[in-house]
Amino acid sequence: MVLSDNVATRQVIGCLMLNPLLFLEYPDLYSTDFDNKVARICFLSIKNLYDNGATKLTPIEVDQEISQYSNSAAIYNSGNGLDLLKEAYEFATLSNFELYYNRFKKYSLLRRLHKSGYDISKYYKENIEIDDPKLEAELQKNFDEASLEEILNNVEGNFNLIREEFLRGKNNQGNPAEGIFELIDELQKAPNMGPSIEGKIFSSACRGARPGCFYLKSSSSGSGKTRTSIFDACHIAYPVRWSHDKQCFIREITNEGEEVQPEKVLFIVTEMDKEELQTIMLAYLSGVNEAHILTGKYEEGELSRVKYAAKIIKEYKDYFFIEEISEPDLTNVEATIKKYATIDNIHYVFFDYIHSTANMISQFERSGINEASILMMMANQLKQLAKDYNIFISSATQVNMGAMSDDGEFKNETNIRSSKAVADKADVGCVMTKIGEKTWNSLKASLMPAARDGRINIKYLENEDYRPTHIIDIYKMRRGRYKNVRIWTHLDLGNGYRNDLFMTTADNSPISNPPDLFLSAQEENIRNWKERLLNGQL
Repeated sequence: MVLSDNVATRQVIGCLMLNPLLFLEYPDLYSTDFDNKVARICFLSIKNLYDNGATKLTPIEVDQEISQYSNSAAIYNSGNGLDLLKEAYEFATLSNFELYYNRFKKYSLLRRLHKSGYDISKYYKENIEIDDPKLEAELQKNFDEASLEEILNNVEGNFNLIREEFLRGKNNQGNPAEGIFELIDELQKAPNMGPSIEGKIFSSACRGARPGCFYLKSSSSGSGKTRTSIFDACHIAYPVRWSHDKQCFIREITNEGEEVQPEKVLFIVTEMDKEELQTIMLAYLSGVNEAHILTGKYEEGELSRVKYAAKIIKEYKDYFFIEEISEPDLTNVEATIKKYATIDNIHYVFFDYIHSTANMISQFERSGINEASILMMMANQLKQLAKDYNIFISSATQVNMGAMSDDGEFKNETNIRSSKAVADKADVGCVMTKIGEKTWNSLKASLMPAARDGRINIKYLENEDYRPTHIIDIYKMRRGRYKNVRIWTHLDLGNGYRNDLFMTTADNSPISNPPDLFLSAQEENIRNWKERLLNGQL
């Protein structure tokens, strides 16, 4: 049994000559998919002609293209390359391209897995005995019926069995007395907390971005789900940023007086492109409204700040990764996170937001699983990945009509669109709502008694420049005390400025001693940042 199919190879080459525009529909065809050198040269030449505008090709045209490159032409001619092109062109059937493409890609995948030492024994065995046609037929049947995804799932399943045996052992039972004192000592040395994120009260309540945890934020469309996630991601990846309070760039300092170190972050976007993220990141790090960056119309001093922010991004280029997945599903999201967690050693992941896509629905259409259950499965998978790889994962959801009403009422998991079960596995769950003018007047009246007796700073209620713009309702806090509480915050989505003002209970009674884990975080002013920018320094 060999790991190639000459018929499929010729069909792919022939169809690409008949219709090079197939490259648009099948962008994942690569020269490395071809195990035959002559076929590989033919493919590369067809691809080169397509890149230069060809919409239909003949074997002679491809032959002439190859003849321009002496080394490739020598291999091509010695392997009767023109005969291969003519045969492929003559017998190509465009209507069957999908069939042969899938077969061709499956063989390419198996060769790659076999070369890398993975177990593909369900589909291929070397040196099959001639008198064992039954085994060969079984392997061929397994190959024919499997999709690319199913082959990868089988290989991964075999790997996970070994992983489970060696990392967890066959027996998961334990006694709570085992290692109890060591646990106490360990938590004293390394408390159960992570790096800070935006909003000092919120970050303190959550104990930062904790590894092994899954945080879920919900809000309406256009209210800042993605933007606030980008602000959090930048806060973790870049220890240098603009301070709106100090009106200069600052560098974070630990309580021990050492510089806070950057952490590697992965941001998975589903609707934005890289350029959109870049301008939001520049706005956050520079403190300059994104509208000024997009229009190129800066106020005095802003352009220098934006350029210094760009310098920050370049300096820490190995700490912020962006992946665009336009049609997320359980398979490609899981594969992406696993890749970055294991190969790139990333510990902080932001997945734009959980929503249904055509890919996701088609993945389960045969099993009859509804949309709500699919979204729940995605959230559960994110939590499992956070747990398995001890990484922090944050994501978001849309809210239903109940949360879109600007009524000032406490919001919880029942306000998540499609299914409240999405929040079942979350370690932290919150709903962020924008406070409308009419609602603010009503809420201000209910908060005024607390301001008069000093439990709330009066300027937060009377000064428009300080008043809360958003409320974050925390309805879930696993391993934490701050559940069913509200954080009132002043948030500028244009430049990322956020100031958590105060905390109340769900019925708006002020909490006199809000969490202050990160309230005393130290910062070092970078006073000579303009000179450093001119000198190419950070």
